[in-house]
Amino acid sequence: MQQGIIKKLIKKNEAIAALLCIFLVIVLTIKSDIFWDGRNLHSLQVSIAPTAMIAFGMMFLLICGYFDMSVGSTMLLSAIVAGKLTMMGVPVPAVILVTLCVGLVMGCINGYLVSILGINALIATLGMQYVGYGAAMLLWNEVRTLQAFDDAYIMLGDGEFGGLYVMTWVLIAMIIIFSLFLRFTSKGKSLYYVGGNKEAAKLIGLNDKRILFLAYAATGVLASLAAVFRSAYVHKPTQYMGDGIHMTCFIACVVGGGSFAGGKGSVVGAVLGVIFMSLLTNMFNLLEMSPELQNIVVGIILVLVITMDGYMNIKKLREQGKI
Repeated sequence: MQQGIIKKLIKKNEAIAALLCIFLVIVLTIKSDIFWDGRNLHSLQVSIAPTAMIAFGMMFLLICGYFDMSVGSTMLLSAIVAGKLTMMGVPVPAVILVTLCVGLVMGCINGYLVSILGINALIATLGMQYVGYGAAMLLWNEVRTLQAFDDAYIMLGDGEFGGLYVMTWVLIAMIIIFSLFLRFTSKGKSLYYVGGNKEAAKLIGLNDKRILFLAYAATGVLASLAAVFRSAYVHKPTQYMGDGIHMTCFIACVVGGGSFAGGKGSVVGAVLGVIFMSLLTNMFNLLEMSPELQNIVVGIILVLVITMDGYMNIKKLREQGKI
């Protein structure tokens, strides 16, 4: 019965996100002559794929009822570490492996602070955001002279197959794998149980602390993976990589059906939310909207999605007689 309700909610939220994306596509088709231009579509791929990878991790956390403010600095630090290793002459496979380990360490620290020590997720991950950014800036002066990554590394960003970038094919594979994980494995379903009712999860023997710890670790690795693809596309790390991406992922995940109260969300919803945000940014650029107006629109969307999320959670609690 409970699983049936979850599936209905997921389908409903995914449908709303899909309709929003279709609406923006129609607007851009009408208002812009270059929306369907090949270069613009390639730009959308580069915007969607790395952001969606981080959004997967953020959605896992939201399903558990938590979030991560440090994904942007994790992405930045990972890209700069990759640049430093390249300057040291480290082989590309080792560069990628160590870069992913950077995210793993950041994620594990977040997981330890939140799940084991019980520190508030906002405080813990905001603190790690500053730690990650500070560490990145310490290395930046050593990396800023890097002209470009090795060709094999750059192929991860520039490489194409069948008209799609390598990162897009990786994203498609991740959508399939993570969707199957959430819907058909006990560990995936345990995220919903932990987020929906922690006490009930404990009663049926689920270790909520371990599950949350692993969710944070996975989020860190996914942020580093996004850094690999994004930095490979621009051929070198930049000091602005990951700037504001945590807010983009927040909005995308809630638009796609996630909730700050936990217990709901899906991989497809996260992707649709990211597509919506990428189309919105694309609209800003193609229609040459001023930065001030862009901030107003994004701010309104953020307030709306959080308000709607809060309203739905209060309504749910009233129906359950808890308030």
